Amino acid sequence: MDILETARVRQYELTYLMPGSLSSSEVSKINEAVEKLLKKHGIKILSQDDWGKKDLAYPIKFKSKKNYDGFYNHIVIETDASKIGEFEKGLHLIQEIIRHLIVLAEAETSSVEDLKVE
Repeated sequence: MDILETARVRQYELTYLMPGSLSSSEVSKINEAVEKLLKKHGIKILSQDDWGKKDLAYPIKFKSKKNYDGFYNHIVIETDASKIGEFEKGLHLIQEIIRHLIVLAEAETSSVEDLKVE
């Protein structure tokens, strides 16, 4: 007898960093490439927030140049865990992304009573 495993859909947060030397049109092209990659892997975008250009805590060398600032973008996505690995491989191929981070989003607690430990 075959047991069917149901895919467990979870929310993830994706934050990525692009060089601060890019123009706004180049940044929007990279954002479009990331959105296209998400759609290619069947990952649902729940929200997207452009954090803009910010100073880095330390310089990051990227393409033989030190970057002291960068453009940040934050996306909340929803998918099953099996798709995250393949998506991340594709994200590595977008050459203008300096760093990225994908984390499992924490469940929000609705009340203080949810935090009590018995």
